[in-house]
Amino acid sequence: MATLPMSPTLRRIRLSHLFRPANLSAAVGATILLVLVAAAVLAPLIARYPPNHIDILHALQPPSWAHPMGTDHVGRDVFSRVLYAIRLDIVVVLFVTYFPLPFGILIGTVAGYFGGPTDAVISRIVDVDIAFPFLVLVIAVVAIMGPGLSGAIVGIMVGGWAMYARLARGEMLVLREKQFMLATKAMGYSHSRSIIRHALPNLVRSSVVFSASDVVINLLVLAGLSYLGLGVQPPTPELGAIVASGQPYLLTAWWIATLPGLVLVIIGVAVSMAGDAVGDRWGGSSG
Repeated sequence: MATLPMSPTLRRIRLSHLFRPANLSAAVGATILLVLVAAAVLAPLIARYPPNHIDILHALQPPSWAHPMGTDHVGRDVFSRVLYAIRLDIVVVLFVTYFPLPFGILIGTVAGYFGGPTDAVISRIVDVDIAFPFLVLVIAVVAIMGPGLSGAIVGIMVGGWAMYARLARGEMLVLREKQFMLATKAMGYSHSRSIIRHALPNLVRSSVVFSASDVVINLLVLAGLSYLGLGVQPPTPELGAIVASGQPYLLTAWWIATLPGLVLVIIGVAVSMAGDAVGDRWGGSSG
């Protein structure tokens, strides 16, 4: 069946919709993230050298065709190490962000749904967790468990769930007065059915939007811990650890610290762009 040609007016409307700031931001951010994720996944095929291959004879070499990001103080290829570091950082950051998310939403929903003593106890626990400076709390957990990736993961998750609980509780206090939630009580539904099947689906949106900024925060925290020697331990490649290893050579071999740091910034900006676009779209659709 032949299709009718698109009118110039309709074509203009579609193009204007495509190039709206929110859509353009989402497209740019998603494209950058897809390129970085693809590079991380294909690191064994893209990297010319193993990430921990030492070549003292070619130490502190500036960026070149052989070494696009130069080499570090022991001759390791910085580009190869950055590729494997992106793989590690993305996996860890997604895990520490989205593993505690459903737990925090569920706890906050329970607090807002029941109210009274249940809400008071849960809210005080959440307040105590949020009252601690996030980085200090993470460092305290790492100090108890010892430096390393496991301590960093546990520390970030211990401090990460509370904000989702706070968001879910605040929305649940409003949601429980809605007609459909009052109807679940009138119809004799159990508390678990009312919460899981009717309340939770309406509370996930704000937490998912917030999680985009949380990803950026957790990425910087993980890099900061590794920079301080409390996170990923050498020789495992991690962006913060690579930047830290290049600090003593910042004036003589700037590429060791600068280029991995630039990659870290690009990841954070890309996630923020995509997250802001998602927030604008969902916020507009909910009105």
